[in-house]
Amino acid sequence: MLHIETGYGMATQTEVTVIGIGYWAEHSEQLAQLLASSRAPAISDPSGQPAQPDEIVVFTRPQSWGENPRELADALATVTGMTADVVAGSTMAAGAVAPVEDRLVFTVEEAAQLLGISRSFAYEAVQRGDIPSMRIGRRILVPKAALRRLLESSQSENLDEH
Repeated sequence: MLHIETGYGMATQTEVTVIGIGYWAEHSEQLAQLLASSRAPAISDPSGQPAQPDEIVVFTRPQSWGENPRELADALATVTGMTADVVAGSTMAAGAVAPVEDRLVFTVEEAAQLLGISRSFAYEAVQRGDIPSMRIGRRILVPKAALRRLLESSQSENLDEH
């Protein structure tokens, strides 16, 4: 997963998680319309396939991306390694950072998507202590290593039961 930021304009919604980035790279105009108009915290590709970590991108200021479809197409092409069909003279969108494999923490929403549970259930699990978390300021973050340990211990418990 990548975290993409843009400096264009101000938007009311600060983040939108886009799932199935390979699909959306080929349908960037449709994604631009969704980013400009939708207030949903996540946009999935229509296939309904389970989320894969390398197929998730978080867009900050989504309305700005929706208003700049050419920059969105360039950013998606950069993220997926595809060649963008871009009008001459456009520049690649800036702000892409390391993939999720290099990040140390996830947001609760990202952890929920990776675990295949709802956002509200993930927040409840964080409150109960079922999902390890940490707070930095007002942000609640789920450490990648702690989440991995949780999943590994759960898998070993399931193996011990069988």
